[in-house]
Amino acid sequence: MMKTPPLLIALLLGASAVSPAFTLDFVGYEGVEFTQSPLSIYIPGYGELVFETGLGSTLVVNSAYLNDNGFGAPALDFDQNEAVKITFAGLEPLNVDFDFVGVSSGESFVVQKDLFTPQAFLVTFQGGGDGAGLYAISWNAVPEPASATLGMIGAMMLVLRRRR
Repeated sequence: MMKTPPLLIALLLGASAVSPAFTLDFVGYEGVEFTQSPLSIYIPGYGELVFETGLGSTLVVNSAYLNDNGFGAPALDFDQNEAVKITFAGLEPLNVDFDFVGVSSGESFVVQKDLFTPQAFLVTFQGGGDGAGLYAISWNAVPEPASATLGMIGAMMLVLRRRR
């Protein structure tokens, strides 16, 4: 029977404290109209992302928009002055990045932290063009305190191994 070296155990414990990265794109949802609001999408390993629209709005996924380089993919459709509140219902998100497609001259997306809901962002499309789409959302999650503790234990094991 092979014995696992303490150094390997320490590295594995330390690696568990690294914040995982997540991406939600809308591939596989093309042509879908979500009539319920709020809409929750479960992200394995993270938890839920909750999408809320304003009154009278629906969430539609289509491939109608292309960037200048010809890139286009299924995206959450935004028309003029539409807004969606996106709440991260899992661990605290870090380095949140929203990727948009089909934004023309005179159009823009405004992304703001929601002052009233922790871990939420308001995404608003402004401009008088033909609309654009939210292609993907990427973020890192702050490790749980238990993971951070395991990381510290791993680091201590490394220090103790050095002393022997």
